[in-house]
Amino acid sequence: MKDVIIQNLETINKNYFPNQHCWQIMGRFWEKIFYFKRTCFILSLLLIGFGVFTYGQTSYLQTGKTFERKLTRGEEHEYIIDLKKGENATCIVNQKTVIVKVDLIDNSGKNIKSFSLNEGYESFPVSIDAAQTGSYKLKIYPFLIPEDLNLPDSVKSSWADQNQGVYTITGITILTAGEYKQKLEKDHKEDAEFISWIDQSSHEIKNIDAGHGFDDLQPLKWIWKNVQVVGLGEATHGTSEFFRFKHRVFEFLVKEMGFTSFLLEASATRCRYINDYVLYGKGNLDTATAIQGFITWRVDEMRDLIKWMRTYNQSVSEAKKIKFFGYDLQINDMGWKELKQFYSSLNVKPPVNLDSLNMRLDTAEKLVNDINRFEEGKSIYEAAYQPGLKVLSDLVMNEGQYRYQSGNELYDKNLMNIKLIVQQIESYKGENISIRDYYMAQNILQLLSRYPGMKAMVWAHNGHIEKREGMMGSYLARVLGNKYYAMGFEFFSGTFQSKNLDIGTISKDWDKVTIGNPPEKSLPWYLNQTGKENFYIDFRNNHPEAIKSYSKDYPMHSFGSVFSSTMPMTTSASLKNFDGLIFIRQSHAARNFNKVYISKYF
Repeated sequence: MKDVIIQNLETINKNYFPNQHCWQIMGRFWEKIFYFKRTCFILSLLLIGFGVFTYGQTSYLQTGKTFERKLTRGEEHEYIIDLKKGENATCIVNQKTVIVKVDLIDNSGKNIKSFSLNEGYESFPVSIDAAQTGSYKLKIYPFLIPEDLNLPDSVKSSWADQNQGVYTITGITILTAGEYKQKLEKDHKEDAEFISWIDQSSHEIKNIDAGHGFDDLQPLKWIWKNVQVVGLGEATHGTSEFFRFKHRVFEFLVKEMGFTSFLLEASATRCRYINDYVLYGKGNLDTATAIQGFITWRVDEMRDLIKWMRTYNQSVSEAKKIKFFGYDLQINDMGWKELKQFYSSLNVKPPVNLDSLNMRLDTAEKLVNDINRFEEGKSIYEAAYQPGLKVLSDLVMNEGQYRYQSGNELYDKNLMNIKLIVQQIESYKGENISIRDYYMAQNILQLLSRYPGMKAMVWAHNGHIEKREGMMGSYLARVLGNKYYAMGFEFFSGTFQSKNLDIGTISKDWDKVTIGNPPEKSLPWYLNQTGKENFYIDFRNNHPEAIKSYSKDYPMHSFGSVFSSTMPMTTSASLKNFDGLIFIRQSHAARNFNKVYISKYF
């Protein structure tokens, strides 16, 4: 039963991210109960209400005591702690095998704050400041799917049955008013030191846009002097300043540091059209802007970048020309077309019926985006895995004949086509949600091997480029070592483009959404305290010992292809997962490009 509910709930994510590509930006993947907890997190972001509980158990929180309890369906646990005015109590709620909600209630019965998965991950802290002397209460109960969330009753019931399990409360401490005052003073001093370190270590960005020289970017020459792959992330998929500054950084990398390749988190097969355009002028700019497969990059800022690449290539020698590659395993319609043409040109019968397999996978893609037919779609992916492997094996085992008959270029292209198809099948058929990041890293490494001496800029979300275990950046760093540099992007407040769930339906195109100032002591809050508008900071080479002092997790912005005011504004991340960071104080929405619609994916 647990597998069924997990699979059904995973479909919620796919409904909001059809053919999209930043599942992990919705939160951090956990090491324990890896797939189950990730799915629960996605669900928790969508919850907008909770059920009513009928009975409870009450205990007293005491310093040094540990609680381990099993929470069952419809159950509510209460914990009471007596505090004097000015005192502070803290504890850690460890979610073992159940996803919980914690309400903090003061001595008058008022709900002060609710703590939940949105505040942390497997474990999260609860802090109680006693404004008045009296008894404070924690109420702990399971997440439930609200009645007004548009899911089948069977899914809601299964979720309630499955979300039962063990949690613990540990690390209970009580500070007197004097001790708490000292702690606050210590925290304030540490905050000031962190802000000062950022201020002194950062380099101001004079201009966001390309074409304004490179004086303020010169320190990057030293920072990236031995780097082969620069990963540039983004805290949202719809911030104009992020896209424009990446354009400027790529111009710098090309003109000042000899980089010749641009790699985008987009359809590998569709991006071949863009490469032909920027290299040879084939096709047209509007189609090149739209064809890559994701609405995320279908913006005027991307059009400007592609236009600049084409103009630059017309002015330099063949050896210096820029190449444009996609490395994502999704959206393989063009790959299917080329693969069928390949077998036809060789007059060779493929090991399976390619038309049939192609149609089955198209069907599977539609079904897994229908919550009522998810299992059916997943089953088709599973059944398609072995046939896909047969085609892959056929190309590998008959390489001599096929390569001789078709030539190296066509053979290599179609070997990659079937690899991408199998990668996609494997990513959707099972429960290993990090497999896509692994394969994207492999596709990048293959490009590096195919073009010896390649120096490339990689464009993706922060969640992909970071070096946290299981992310694309971690696989690249494992192979490339310090030749890979992960540069995250953060902002303070403003607007950006995203699909807005708050309007009641998922819009076809981007909507402009606005968020206010981030929480105090979040990373963007600290960055903003420097008073600088825009800047970048190097972690790897800038006093590594200092980074160890700031190695705790900081809340960061992380928005993908959907937005809702019910979702958390920030998610927890460590500076150790990045080699550097770019801060843009004010975000403005990217300019949606609507001129060309290529296919059903747009």
